[in-house]
Amino acid sequence: MSFDQSSPGQSFEERPDALTRRFLGLGPYSVRVMPEIHVRDARRDKDVPVKIYLPDAGETFPAIVFSHGAGDSNDSSPHLMRQWASHGYAVLLPTHYFGERPLIERSLRRLGKELLRPITQGPSAWNERTDDIRLVLDMLPRLHEQVPGWAGRVDMGRVGVAGHSFGAYTALLLAGATLVDKEGAAYRFADPRPRAFLMISGPGRDTKGLNDGSFHDLTRPMMVFAGSHDPPPDWSFDPLWRTEPFAFAPDGDKFLVYLRGANHMSYIGPVFDIPLFDPARRGTCARTLRRLARYLASFAPSLDQVGIFDYTRIASVAFWDAYLKDVPCAKMYLRSGTLERYSRHTVKLDNK
Repeated sequence: MSFDQSSPGQSFEERPDALTRRFLGLGPYSVRVMPEIHVRDARRDKDVPVKIYLPDAGETFPAIVFSHGAGDSNDSSPHLMRQWASHGYAVLLPTHYFGERPLIERSLRRLGKELLRPITQGPSAWNERTDDIRLVLDMLPRLHEQVPGWAGRVDMGRVGVAGHSFGAYTALLLAGATLVDKEGAAYRFADPRPRAFLMISGPGRDTKGLNDGSFHDLTRPMMVFAGSHDPPPDWSFDPLWRTEPFAFAPDGDKFLVYLRGANHMSYIGPVFDIPLFDPARRGTCARTLRRLARYLASFAPSLDQVGIFDYTRIASVAFWDAYLKDVPCAKMYLRSGTLERYSRHTVKLDNK
């Protein structure tokens, strides 16, 4: 199903609200969450656990590889992953771990240890994470050996990489950002295969190697999410710090989604895979409450965390449809101001 199949004579200007509902709601595909598989990396003597959300239809789909944040696992962001898969994307999430796989994967202890790695090891600390993503990209054509029904399901020419927090840092490096250590040596991690990148609450310039020139090679389509209540880990900069990859990247298919009231976890929805209603099929009472919440959020944005996740759903699906499926209306939507108006300007969506 393709949402650029509009009725004859219907212009984009006549249907932006319909597109908002389409991007917000679950897509036309039911979603299968496959049993976790392990992808072997002989070079590193490591088995990488991978979770897969797969549209339940015998078609060929684009793929999205998602990198979770520090201290998290491939159980990260389940509702955002289901959203993307329901719109016709095969979504794969590796668990990044170092040394022995921990018994408890989502923990503050793991969070603290991983946050220290770039400080104690320098730019080379990112090799492990970027190699995990590269391994999944390498294995995509052969995953049918482990996943029933996988053969012919992924279009290898239409692959995206996304991430949240440290995962956004990982995606940024694979997109072409350069790290420079204290001696001036440059470290590059770029992978040429992904067509587009989506960074949720990622980094700006820092003391770990990102400087003014680090973003100049970000030439592929990219969407950056940042929020007004989402400062950097050391609390030393304004939250606009997370917008810097957009600000310093060269022009051309770059988007910034700035969400008033968003904290570090607002964008990804509930952290556990609990049942949720399709947001585009809310009843009359629920829709009225959502309109009231959007109105109140125009004065106190942090009150409407449900809305912030809604806006993440809308913007991210529109971006993937625009750059992994080449849907013209999705590209027009991202530049139309429709999402800003729908959110009563809780969202600012810039492009260049």
